Amino acid sequence: MELTPEIERAHARAQDRLGQLDNYHAWILRCFGDAYGQRIWDAGAGAGLTVEHLRRNASFVLATEYTAANVQLLEKRFAADTERIQIAPCDLAGDEGLAFADHKLDTIVHLDVLEHLADDRHALALFHSVLAPGGRLLVKVPAHPFLFGTLDRASLHHRRYTRADLREKLESAGFRIELLRSMNIAATLPYFIKGRILKREVNFSNTLSPKRLGTYNRLIPWLERLERWAPPPFGLSLVAVGRKPL
Repeated sequence: MELTPEIERAHARAQDRLGQLDNYHAWILRCFGDAYGQRIWDAGAGAGLTVEHLRRNASFVLATEYTAANVQLLEKRFAADTERIQIAPCDLAGDEGLAFADHKLDTIVHLDVLEHLADDRHALALFHSVLAPGGRLLVKVPAHPFLFGTLDRASLHHRRYTRADLREKLESAGFRIELLRSMNIAATLPYFIKGRILKREVNFSNTLSPKRLGTYNRLIPWLERLERWAPPPFGLSLVAVGRKPL
């Protein structure tokens, strides 16, 4: 499946809906604890939801996107903060990202993007090359290949990951694993039903009504506390922190 204008519009609608899940987005970022540095690359910044959080504490944020539409959206959104936020186009399938090696980046945030890349090993090797020694890669990916179905194909996913998959690929790229855990166990069954049984051919967030999005957003703090108290053995996603050796 190719990135057609119709699919781009569907992804834009999905990003708008994710913007309503501020509690969920904050939960994702808290999963990485104190792994954030001061000079951060958000590699696949989307509509800028993550950048909004990162700029509160970082001294510099580089936000890159593949599509021209998202680059323009980011430029408009952060036009008043150009001293600390740099917006740039970047195709992670190529070597454009190597140009950022002189930015002295100590953190790369890469959320729900790796699964979209045909050659994920290339991207991980690029991140390792660009990071300063001791820098960290913070990554979130969809979990469990058995969940792969129509929702993934509609979202242009190439794969879902097992813990072993993600660990092996991070370590092969030269990272030392500091964190690798599951999150969001509650969404696993709905995702399976919609993607494998009902075979909905849309992005997962586009299957939820505004009312359900609001309900889910209100439940997130409770789900986060539950998973902090009892880390789940599986979940819809995996989060990981890989550190580049000094």
